[in-house]
Amino acid sequence: MAKVRDIHRMPTLAALMTPFPYHIDIDAPIEAAEALMEEHRVHHLPVTRDGDLETVISRGDIERVQSPGHRLEEQQLYVRDVCARRPYIADIHDPLDKILQAMADTGIGSVLVMKDGDLAGIVTVTDALRFCGKYLADLAATPDDDVA
Repeated sequence: MAKVRDIHRMPTLAALMTPFPYHIDIDAPIEAAEALMEEHRVHHLPVTRDGDLETVISRGDIERVQSPGHRLEEQQLYVRDVCARRPYIADIHDPLDKILQAMADTGIGSVLVMKDGDLAGIVTVTDALRFCGKYLADLAATPDDDVA
């Protein structure tokens, strides 16, 4: 993470993304997505189709369709049935302030991060909060006395 001395340079998504995230195929049953999320303790999974990035699925998406009375609760559901229709996709070099503001303004919980047309990582609200907490702690820390 950038130190206070680097405050004049805006970090990019690379500073807080989770690189090489776990992902799941769009035709997988939602139980497989749930199991992968549980196993790796994550709440979002990029979704691929034939190895290419398609969208994202969240734990909230799955919980919504499994809730009592939901019209799809009786059917076998697949990732394609419940995943986001329009994921937020950004470039690894995009400035962090713009992406965080977009997440706050739209209420999205994750951003898929691309580098040269390939999935490079994912940024979630949890990642953003963790980064901001560390950044603020660094700002509040007493400066080093070793000015040699």
